[in-house]
Amino acid sequence: MLVEVNSYSEAITEAAILPKSRNYEYKIENGSLFFRMKPGDRVAVELNGKTDNDIFIFANPLESDKPSETDPNVKYYKAGTVTDAGSIALASGQTIYIEGGAVVNGRISSTGTSDIAIRGCGILNSYDNSVSTRGIQITDASNVTIDGPILMNDSGWSTFIIESDNVKINNYKAVAIWNPANNNGNENDALDLLGCTNAVVTGCFGYAHDDVFCVKSQKWTYGAPVENIVFDDCIAWNYRSGNSFIIGAEINQDVTDVTYRNCVSIRSAGNPGGTLNRAGLAVHNCAGSHVSDILFENIVLEDCMEYGIHLDIRKSYVNNLGNGVEYSPGTIDGVTLRNIDILKAPARGNFAFGYDEDHQIRNVVFENVIQEGVKITQENLETYFDPEMSYSYSGKTYPNLSYTDISFE
Repeated sequence: MLVEVNSYSEAITEAAILPKSRNYEYKIENGSLFFRMKPGDRVAVELNGKTDNDIFIFANPLESDKPSETDPNVKYYKAGTVTDAGSIALASGQTIYIEGGAVVNGRISSTGTSDIAIRGCGILNSYDNSVSTRGIQITDASNVTIDGPILMNDSGWSTFIIESDNVKINNYKAVAIWNPANNNGNENDALDLLGCTNAVVTGCFGYAHDDVFCVKSQKWTYGAPVENIVFDDCIAWNYRSGNSFIIGAEINQDVTDVTYRNCVSIRSAGNPGGTLNRAGLAVHNCAGSHVSDILFENIVLEDCMEYGIHLDIRKSYVNNLGNGVEYSPGTIDGVTLRNIDILKAPARGNFAFGYDEDHQIRNVVFENVIQEGVKITQENLETYFDPEMSYSYSGKTYPNLSYTDISFE
């Protein structure tokens, strides 16, 4: 598919098509940009060196199994329509279908249900200044499918899937906005899986001002152990805060068997003078859980404006762990970093630290972790994880590489 981009305010003289590691070829002729995309591609286009006015272009694959408009279990929004739907509740066995070219102004929720789906390549527009509202919130459900839609303009936790099993999310695009109700402008994660089991997230795109693709196990009144979660071929950009690919921070219940594979972070955060932790990939155990069997594989971190890799066990902001939960340090055992390519040195470097001798990060494996073309090894580890640097958080200072067990393959 040939894509042509024109600017009506100025001629296009230069362009960047992100992720840059996907190596899109393009040309500029007579002030217009031309490049090719294939089905499933998701790009951000920057013109004339500007990074704060991107064009997001998503090439959806052709659909072959649209539901029937007359099916009583389908809420069908047709192409060419704009619907002010408000709050939409999904019951068991129901599907919301937003056809490509349709816009639905509203929010979707479902609680205690099974066999539910949100499908179609149209737009769910969920603007709200509140940090407590969410574009999509699904709680205590089984057999959940999200396939195709674009979620735009949400300013809370955009997509919140809670205590649910057998979740399949494919070709989902969340483009969140800055939240003026929050002092830091964050609190609008693109996708949070909290207390979920058996979830697969594939071919997705997330742009947010906090965490993008996130796994948690406890928050507010919600909490459950996490097991068997896979993110594959996901593209992330956290603009003001948060992390691109993260387990944590609120994980007071155990988390095991989580994989991020074939993923790209376009940019990770944009406020290097801030006090929050922001990284391309991260495991933040800020509670009393045991985190185990974590794999980051074939990950490209293109532009980490604060931290690149950030693995830690630390004291948390206690009030946010969950109702009635008292802080206690947790443990991490088994994190494999395989084929990680950090294209640009992170502004604050990389960090790995445990809480104390009894609460360590154990069995971290580096296998072909590369920064700016150089493989990180035992011999040069301290060049990329500077032991002279420390990290202060919630009244405690953590030295880099403390209580951390790292091996190399």
